[in-house]
Amino acid sequence: MAARFQNIDRETPMLLPVCIREWVPENDLAHFVIDAVASLNLDHCRINSRGTGDAWFPPAMMLTLLIYCYATGLLLEHF
Repeated sequence: MAARFQNIDRETPMLLPVCIREWVPENDLAHFVIDAVASLNLDHCRINSRGTGDAWFPPAMMLTLLIYCYATGLLLEHF
């Protein structure tokens, strides 16, 4: 059964600001992390193969968020 992932589209125009990429400066670490994770082969990530429950966030998006938070220290603020 095919995985049901949430659609992550960083190019979709939004109400304010017009594009989500306008929220982040061009030289920000976030763009580097997004590009670095996009170049990885994540075919072996474990997913719920039963297909039950809500749609999931893609493994690449979750890994990108995890790496960015560790690199910027955002995870440590909540402990």
